[in-house]
Amino acid sequence: MHGKTVVLAVTALGWLVASLIAFLLVATLTFAGIGLIGLLLWFICTRIELEKDAAVGSGWTPSLIASQYEARQKMSEEQRAAYREEQSVAMHSVRFFRHLGIALVVIGGAGFVWFQL
Repeated sequence: MHGKTVVLAVTALGWLVASLIAFLLVATLTFAGIGLIGLLLWFICTRIELEKDAAVGSGWTPSLIASQYEARQKMSEEQRAAYREEQSVAMHSVRFFRHLGIALVVIGGAGFVWFQL
């Protein structure tokens, strides 16, 4: 089996598991489940937005942050422009999903309150 096929199969399995968890949350918690999914999506998008330029590592690896900074300083002007464009497109997607998460929180909260009255 080729590596790409394995990656696609694992990805499909991950989406299946995520959709089953989302279905179970909505089926058991109704509107509170929708709000919970929205809150989770909102949290993840906020974390991605806050850490867009940060190195993947921890406080124990300051050399990783330094090497990433040096690599950005050594980029040519075209590479910097391409990097900025890539970051811009990624942030537009993150912003869209963050707004979707906010909308799901509002819908879930409003539905929960509506059915509690």
